[in-house]
Amino acid sequence: MEERSKRREAGETARKREPPQQREMIEGLSDDWPEQLAVRTAWCYYALNMTQQEVAARLGITRVRVIRLLSEARRRGVVKISIESKLADNVELEHQLMERFGLDFAEVVLGMTDDETELAEVLGAAASAGISRQLQDGVTLGVGWGVTLKAFAEALPERPLKNAAVVSLLGSLTRRSSIATFEATTTISARLHAECFYVPGPILCDSRESRDTLMAQPMMQDVLDRARSSDMAVVSVGGLDSGTIRRTRFVSERDFADVREAGAVGNFLGYYIDENAQVIDHRVNDRVIGLRPEFLTAIPRRIMISGGRQKVAALAAILKKGLLTGIVTDQQTAHALLEHH
Repeated sequence: MEERSKRREAGETARKREPPQQREMIEGLSDDWPEQLAVRTAWCYYALNMTQQEVAARLGITRVRVIRLLSEARRRGVVKISIESKLADNVELEHQLMERFGLDFAEVVLGMTDDETELAEVLGAAASAGISRQLQDGVTLGVGWGVTLKAFAEALPERPLKNAAVVSLLGSLTRRSSIATFEATTTISARLHAECFYVPGPILCDSRESRDTLMAQPMMQDVLDRARSSDMAVVSVGGLDSGTIRRTRFVSERDFADVREAGAVGNFLGYYIDENAQVIDHRVNDRVIGLRPEFLTAIPRRIMISGGRQKVAALAAILKKGLLTGIVTDQQTAHALLEHH
């Protein structure tokens, strides 16, 4: 009996001499939920900004157990992480847009302005970095038309690519260089060191007959075929009253009144569309040179860069039609799109 007592005392003495980490491994791992230890671990890590190794040394446990305790503390709700930032709302909006409209990509930025030109610059700059990362050697990029895409082109960082091409999705000729539709295409191709292909015709012809004549030209068909076979398209949309097509006076006030009466909600790729993203049956649309919206789905990745109250109806129509795989927009427009839908 005395011998057994001596052995027990010797064992306890040896156990006390073991390093704190080893004692913890013997004593602590058998606990179902060591809440007190977990709280101390979380406090050291989150409140005191200690590293996991420093926490392990202070509490006499292993770094592996620190990781497990922190993970379990979050799972049980002992630790709750709150992100206090205006940008946190944007992340949630991005998720909702992707879920609601079946998108692969969404980016929501703080627009903080009702000025269309300023918003275009903000969106163009915001989209440049994310889209640039998606461009690889050998890519063919289709480009739409408008103020926002010009801003995007100017913000795009230089990234030399091999065997890349940039192609216009609609007519490239205008009367004045200040509104030349190929300006964005030219700038983008220069940034990417890519070959540039223009649609050799105006956005809007003077008649349907003129348009049909130009569309029958082999060079026109060649560029439009390249546009349809693009790997990615970057596009924008014009609101009914605010579209660049109207502001540059490509459409007369009489024709504009007619398309409004016919149910137009905006202008997309040069065509006036209705609330279902269908091209309206109107003489103005019969004069447009470019890729029709319904053919856009042949392009695997289709990213919209656009925002503003005037464009919500058109954006909602295009999204519901499934013409896009990604969008870059502002916070106010994102909220409006979700409410509209």
